[in-house]
Amino acid sequence: MTQGPFSSELSRRALMRTLAAGAAAYALLPAGRGFAAAAAVNILNSNVAWSNALTGSVANAYTGAKITGESNAYEAHYEKLLIELSQGSTTFDIFTTDNLWIRQPLRNGWASSFDDIRAEDSSLPEITVDKLSPASTQYTEYEGKRWGLPVAMTTPVFVYRKDLFEKAGITKAPETWDEYRDAAQKLHSDDVAGNVLMLGGQDAHMSGDWGSRLMGMTKIAPHDDGVLDENNKLVFNSEGQGARAIERLREVLPFTPKGVEGFDYAEGSSTMQQGKAAMMVTWSDVIVGIEDGPHKGKFGYTVAPTEKFQQSMIGGWSILINAASENKAEAYKFLKWMSEGEAYKLFREGGESSLCLQSDIDSDEVLAKVPMLKAFRDFKTRGTSPVSIPPYRLTNAVEVQRVLYENILAGVNGRKTPQEAMDDAEKALASVIRS
Repeated sequence: MTQGPFSSELSRRALMRTLAAGAAAYALLPAGRGFAAAAAVNILNSNVAWSNALTGSVANAYTGAKITGESNAYEAHYEKLLIELSQGSTTFDIFTTDNLWIRQPLRNGWASSFDDIRAEDSSLPEITVDKLSPASTQYTEYEGKRWGLPVAMTTPVFVYRKDLFEKAGITKAPETWDEYRDAAQKLHSDDVAGNVLMLGGQDAHMSGDWGSRLMGMTKIAPHDDGVLDENNKLVFNSEGQGARAIERLREVLPFTPKGVEGFDYAEGSSTMQQGKAAMMVTWSDVIVGIEDGPHKGKFGYTVAPTEKFQQSMIGGWSILINAASENKAEAYKFLKWMSEGEAYKLFREGGESSLCLQSDIDSDEVLAKVPMLKAFRDFKTRGTSPVSIPPYRLTNAVEVQRVLYENILAGVNGRKTPQEAMDDAEKALASVIRS
């Protein structure tokens, strides 16, 4: 199902926004009121809710320069990003990146840090991130420098049907995978599946399904990802946890919808939206629009269950300045303005639910409008610590993810035992990993 190195399997974002209000792809959108005559900033952008706002309402609200942008779907955006940045193109002053890819431009010298830009122009003000959720800013900090800002913060969310829980006599959302398994079995029927897995999607299955179970099995530091340590040594099965995560998936496989072998993010979330499943664990940006279906108001949201340790992944997107830009100072000024908060409010008003602004996350008024935010609120309630998405440290993270996915899937569908799957993944990755 893969087509070259840019697999259509990779994207929760590329497919899932069809469940949202229909974010349209913007191309070369002019914006900005009262901008300086010569000032212009061009953005290489994605095509989801926050990115459409970035070159729409956000750009219109910014008066310091004319903001333009080219928006592309997820895989096309990655391809364009690699082509433009690797060739030193000056077309785009700013680019947005999935945090899974972020080390590639940083390590290849394709982005400029805030410190280095200010060193060239001492008149530029300092950019701070104190108004943003601390968990959202970790990916843009590298080698002691700040390289950009977050634009979306995501986490695996446990979404469930409150009415079906009540009907089944389940009085609280499962907090452990044992409780989740038991609930899936109790809720399962011919008409409504007990839970959803997404075996057909590389990112959906490796990261959303397997990764969400892996992260609570061993103690992980916030900047670690549970797959590789800081020296890029494989640790995902160091205590048998990788195989155990596969076993956890196999436990609930009998309680999934028919055709689950082909489910990616779109199919999984559509199944929940249309009432064909009782619960699932998936990334927060996947379930945008789920409340627009026939079961609006019936969904509950919380942080994903865990095994031994209260830990959950934080992912998202970031915005950086192109090292080849001839307009770095103006790009920097735009990001300075963004950091003050107004842009993030406009992201929310534009339909984005994976929010970074701490005041949004803490607001009861915002929570009422964006109920999925309860998952982030429950980090504090449950004492959940954020950890990083695997394998974000690598310059070929997509390729490594593919190897893991193929072997995890083989373990889940029974072509290999869980331990064989992990052993084969380790052997294959030994020659694939590039730091």
